[in-house]
Amino acid sequence: MHGTISNLSTRRAQPRVLHTRLRNFAIQAERLIDPSLATSPIAIVSSPRQNGTILTLSHEAVEEGLSPGMRVSLARKMSRRVILLPPNASLYGKVQSILYRMLSRYSPLVEPAGYGRFFLDMRGMEGVFHSTGKAGRLLVDDISHQMNLTPRVGISRNKLVSSIATRVTPQEPVLEVPPGEEVQFLAPLQAMTLPISRERPVSQTLTDLNLAIIRDVQVLVNHDHLGRVAFGVHVRQVTAQAQGIDTSMVQPPHWQARAGRHVFERYTLPEDTNDEDRLHSAVQHLADTVGYQLRRLRAVAQHVQLLVHYTDGYENRACGRLPRHDGQTVARTLLDLYRKANRRRNRIRAITVDASRLQPYAHQMSLFDARDTNRQRIARQLDLIRERYGVASILTANQLCLEE
Repeated sequence: MHGTISNLSTRRAQPRVLHTRLRNFAIQAERLIDPSLATSPIAIVSSPRQNGTILTLSHEAVEEGLSPGMRVSLARKMSRRVILLPPNASLYGKVQSILYRMLSRYSPLVEPAGYGRFFLDMRGMEGVFHSTGKAGRLLVDDISHQMNLTPRVGISRNKLVSSIATRVTPQEPVLEVPPGEEVQFLAPLQAMTLPISRERPVSQTLTDLNLAIIRDVQVLVNHDHLGRVAFGVHVRQVTAQAQGIDTSMVQPPHWQARAGRHVFERYTLPEDTNDEDRLHSAVQHLADTVGYQLRRLRAVAQHVQLLVHYTDGYENRACGRLPRHDGQTVARTLLDLYRKANRRRNRIRAITVDASRLQPYAHQMSLFDARDTNRQRIARQLDLIRERYGVASILTANQLCLEE
């Protein structure tokens, strides 16, 4: 795998997407404000208490024998040198904002994709930088010199391949995949590199059939019948990703806002657990918070995603929709999604709900269903209390176990 730059005239009509990723973003941000940490083993932990777990860690901490998901108690026994730090959301947000402003000088279309990750649509920028590869190298130098951060850049004609390019480990910080070479680029990579492998049925199939590299997947899905048998409802996504096909557009924040705001909530449990009572209580807490925000926006969500984050860093997800925003509908929907997503026996660290594609909701009370009318009235009265005293001022009975 190596980066090449093809003739400018052959690529001028081709869309080019640049993806930049700062690996170990939290570690790099902590070292940015405290240079004394430059060579120290560092671990970002969910909690400094004994039952806290490691979220991410530096290369030096890995050499000490530590790993993501490890308990704080064990980490302290294994290494006396490791520095344990809690997540610093304020710092990470500031660094993210600075990076966004810097990258906006390279393209008018920049999409934040998580801490330290951005997509840039480079169409029309050839006249400024002569080539996307040159823009990528200038960007790396810019971030390295001005912020003392180390980014990796992937370039291809779509977001999928550009993102994967920053996850492999090339010799150079910029890896460019020429148009038409997506299949060859992906072929030798691990099959678990494909984003669709996060779906439990897909990862299970890859393991059961010993599909170790993406070339194995490409060969299988080329036989349409075998692909459908192996991957079922996921076959179209598996086929597209294995062939490096992605039609999604780079969406700047103002485009995303125009398409509909997100209601995003995460509940981190006081301690990692697989106690169903506590987990159901956490889901109810999320339902109350999400439902309240949707009612304030007078909106419903055409897409809602619930993610279960496990102690070992693995996560499962389930998707659905919220056609109504009353408390019972939201709670019932999220609990159903939780049951679909939680397919492991491991302890759970956090649960996230992301409601998107919001649409206006104009509810007309039914003349014949008194229960529906009462639910709406009760929800309005409870929301009045929440507006005055805060969302946590009202708890359902099963949420009390969260306080134990």
